[in-house]
Amino acid sequence: MEHDLKNEHKTKVIVLPAHHGDSIIIKTFDSQKKPFNILIDGGTAKTYDEVLRKEVRKIPFIDIVILTHIDSDHIAGLIKLIKSEHFDPKSIGKYWFNSKNIKFISSGENISVAQAKTFEELLIDKGEVTNKWVNEVVVGTIPQLPDGVEIEIISPSSEILEELYKKWPSLSDEYNKKLEDLSISAVAPSQISRGSLPDLAKEDDTPEKKIMTDISNSSSIAFIFKTFDMSVLFLGDAHPHFIVETLKSKGYSKNNRLSVDYVKVSHHGSKNNTTNELLDLLDCDNYIISTNGGNSDHTHPDRETIARIIHHPYRVEKCYPNLRKIYLNHKEEKIRMKAGEFVNDEDRALGNWQMIENINVFENE
Repeated sequence: MEHDLKNEHKTKVIVLPAHHGDSIIIKTFDSQKKPFNILIDGGTAKTYDEVLRKEVRKIPFIDIVILTHIDSDHIAGLIKLIKSEHFDPKSIGKYWFNSKNIKFISSGENISVAQAKTFEELLIDKGEVTNKWVNEVVVGTIPQLPDGVEIEIISPSSEILEELYKKWPSLSDEYNKKLEDLSISAVAPSQISRGSLPDLAKEDDTPEKKIMTDISNSSSIAFIFKTFDMSVLFLGDAHPHFIVETLKSKGYSKNNRLSVDYVKVSHHGSKNNTTNELLDLLDCDNYIISTNGGNSDHTHPDRETIARIIHHPYRVEKCYPNLRKIYLNHKEEKIRMKAGEFVNDEDRALGNWQMIENINVFENE
């Protein structure tokens, strides 16, 4: 598609400094140069107060609000957004959120609600969700989008959602209790002693949990986003095995890799969500990790994830042909305070790569 690539018409992906969570804004344009805006997750409660509130006020209309899954570091900021006195439900076009309790029975006005929890209740009360709700966002869903904007859903499946919904009440209680950040008071121990990056990249990378036993993260919406000047693989917190299964089912392989400009790395750089098998299917040299180092429950990114991105077998075999970049949306020093030192100067000298800190806005030249 031909498009005027003036600065005011370029796609921008804004990865907000969302503490240990995710909150991402996509600003792009359709083939008629009409603005098209997407908000993916809201980060932690503090994310809304510190950055999200200001950013959404700059956007007259958000075409899609996507909640990838119900973990507190993705949903809490959205809860505060919708609770806000400044929230205007008319400024939202569609909601993508896999909900057990909000289902449209027909094309009419009826909503079936059973034991609705925080986010669902807020949407019902304030969100004016009728005619704005996508009932189920799963592999095979074909979103209605304007010409020039493409989204291909690659996670989750209906089977994963069925398992999620069996546990929905307890999960809702869990995230409702974790709306505020948990702090880490001490400096975390270094990760360097885990081993060299080339050695770590060769170790067993099997995730600790299988798809159906890590149901909260496995239910995460993940998708390939394409527009006239940018393509991004947004992985949310999705399980790597399911992403691999989906990509292979679409014909991707080591010899036919998915080419994108950026990959938003799954689950803040956890070693359980990025495998060599997944990376072998991707043709990309720009990886975005969204985290400030984690919270008292989990710290990220893992050194193992950095190792795989830089030294996974396909890249080693090709002798590191291109400069690979890993982008952090917080300062590296801040991340180290919580996650420990996860790379050092020796690591940076091998593998033709660069780590770039405190970057929030991404666009193509």
